[in-house]
Amino acid sequence: MNRIIIVAIFLLSGFSAFAQREQVGETVTFHDTTWYDRGFDFYIGGGMFFGGKKSALYYNGSSHNECNLNYLFDNEYRRREILEQVVKLYPYVSMNDEIGFREEDLNWNPQYNLSACVSLGVRYKIRNNWGVSLSYTFSRLTAINKLLLTYTSVSGNNYKAPELTLSGKEDRSMIDLSVSYLFSGAHRVVKPFLEVGAQFNYVRVKKFDAVLLDEHNNPQLTLTLLDPYGGASYVPGVDMQTYDVIYGGGGFGFSFATGLKLVVNKYVSLDPTFYGCMSRLNLPVYDLNSKSLEKPFTFNYGVMLRVVMNDFFFHNR
Repeated sequence: MNRIIIVAIFLLSGFSAFAQREQVGETVTFHDTTWYDRGFDFYIGGGMFFGGKKSALYYNGSSHNECNLNYLFDNEYRRREILEQVVKLYPYVSMNDEIGFREEDLNWNPQYNLSACVSLGVRYKIRNNWGVSLSYTFSRLTAINKLLLTYTSVSGNNYKAPELTLSGKEDRSMIDLSVSYLFSGAHRVVKPFLEVGAQFNYVRVKKFDAVLLDEHNNPQLTLTLLDPYGGASYVPGVDMQTYDVIYGGGGFGFSFATGLKLVVNKYVSLDPTFYGCMSRLNLPVYDLNSKSLEKPFTFNYGVMLRVVMNDFFFHNR
């Protein structure tokens, strides 16, 4: 609900600013057909991006996911590293205790943190307010999940369970080919627009770590869940071959954008824009209902401000 309110305020602010401008008697002069005559529009934009929850399940650590906590806890050396650090942080845990995790303690309703996005695009105006646009949007998303580790104390006494933080980071690129329509007759300054199209996306997982924090939230132990050894079991002190394994890949989807073209003059406009997409990302996640790995469609959206320049701007420099 809070996100919807943010979007509403973002779009209404544009109406308010230009309404005030007309009330004080300022005159906006421009060639009225500039924004729908044949030609090109170019834009650069930026704003905030909200990633869908379904793909965030990739970072919850489930043993069914391709990158999971078993990678650490099934390795005796990594498990011992974790236990040694837990003993330092939680004195009531001893080296004789067994430590692990339970699937039911994982976060099955994760979400990405709010992230920034940048966008570049070009639109070719065909005729009668119709156009074709090609855009590129980039966002770096992070997801933070916490879980309580289980431990079996040889003394039989159980206290506060140790906490483990899972931290994931990905780079997401989205290329959208869209058909667009400008409602040029709505107002001489404020002109709504709509874009609908197909999307190609590419995700690269940059980081997925398990972190033990101290009481001041300073990391004391950080272990990656991304396997750099090509399936070989980690052994300390051994010169192991590492690989640049790529987690993620290409996907597809459908996108739309809507907003207001706020005409500054015949060269430039400011376009507050709401962007949304249904994307199938190359991030397989475990579905509790089907009990299988899937690559589901997930809804993502963002709000941004585009600065648009038409080709008339470049012809008259």
